Amino acid sequence: MKKNKIYLKNTSRKIASLLLITAVSITSLQPAFASRKSQAQDAKKAAESNLNTVNNNINSISSKQQQLQKEINALDAELVDLLVNIDILSDELDQQEIEIKQANQDLTAAKKEERDQYERMKKRIQYMYERGDSSFLEALLGATSMDDFLNRVNYFNAVHEYDRDQLEVYKETKQQVIDLKTQLLEEQSEMEEMQDNYKAQEAELKSMVSRKEATMDDFDSQLAQAEVLAAAYKETIQQQNQIIRDEEEKERLAREAAERAAREAAEAAERAAREAAEAAQREAAQRAAEQAQQAAQQAAQQTPAPQQPSSGSSSGSSTPSSGSSSSSGSSSGASSAPAVSPSGATGSDVISYATQFIGNPYVWGGTSLTNGADCSGFVMSVYAHFGYSLPHSSAAQAGCGRGVSYAEAQPGDIICYSGHVALYMGGGRIVGAQSSRTGITTQNATYRTIIAVRRIIN
Repeated sequence: MKKNKIYLKNTSRKIASLLLITAVSITSLQPAFASRKSQAQDAKKAAESNLNTVNNNINSISSKQQQLQKEINALDAELVDLLVNIDILSDELDQQEIEIKQANQDLTAAKKEERDQYERMKKRIQYMYERGDSSFLEALLGATSMDDFLNRVNYFNAVHEYDRDQLEVYKETKQQVIDLKTQLLEEQSEMEEMQDNYKAQEAELKSMVSRKEATMDDFDSQLAQAEVLAAAYKETIQQQNQIIRDEEEKERLAREAAERAAREAAEAAERAAREAAEAAQREAAQRAAEQAQQAAQQAAQQTPAPQQPSSGSSSGSSTPSSGSSSSSGSSSGASSAPAVSPSGATGSDVISYATQFIGNPYVWGGTSLTNGADCSGFVMSVYAHFGYSLPHSSAAQAGCGRGVSYAEAQPGDIICYSGHVALYMGGGRIVGAQSSRTGITTQNATYRTIIAVRRIIN
């Protein structure tokens, strides 16, 4: 009996050590993964914030560029109109030069004609003065008739009038030419001034266009820099996303490794417990057989041979043995009796409560029925509602309560798989925190190999 206790004690220590190593390995991996993943998420968040700022800057620059391009287009249109006006004015100035040149020529001709006319008139006056009135009288007296006389008088008068008229005409023509030239020169001066103004406007417009184009070039440079920054932030986000995916993959692999280790530890614990129980049973049976044999030998030595009633004595002595057997059976029955719920709830009550949380998320290591729990955390939290304290481990829960067969499973029993647990609903269905993809859900109980069914309450 002492050896059996020592063996069980050593086996329990080995199981506890194995489970402790598994738990430590799981918990030691989580902070490292969480740290790298958290850093990547922080870096991604910062890059996204910077990218948003840069995109806003790009939009602002693009808007300013569009407005500036409108201004440049307006200035270009104004400059084109101005250049057209300058060309027209230049043509008008060229024509004005021609007209001024022609006016100068006309004025020169008018002056010459005036001088010629003046010279001819002076000669006639001189001739008449030198000859006196005799020439006039001779001309009159030489008339052959009255008509001829009148004609001669009219001729002399006409000559004088013609000279006066021609002189006035040439004076008037000369003045008109002078006035025209003055007007042309004034117009030329105005057009030259206008031309200077146009050139000044042209220079100003070209300067404004140049400045705005320089600003546009600066916007282009800013936009190019912003686009480079945006590309860099996008690359950073992609890199951090890859890091996050890698870390999540590592977490998944580590979690699967931990689950495998937990399953292996649970299987090892189950094997060790089974082997310990079998060894204890064998040792107990062997001791019982040895004790029975010793008792029989002692009874045979102490009982006289001639006395036949020894069988009755034997029968009498067997009564305590029967009583002992009955006592053992009673003890066995007491140990297999179901525990009484602290709140008086039934397994159906447990299922009714658990199904309220279907659809809520699965969270590794979580125990919240609303915000997220893993498989053992879900079972632990559901039973905690009814006053039971279960461990947060699928392997440890596989040893809670008492074991029953799947054929005997009732609502509220814990269905144990390799590295996973759920609550039996009845009708071949289970409810539990299945995975991060499905969350808390229901499914067939036999979707995987069942390794144990544990009953917590009757």
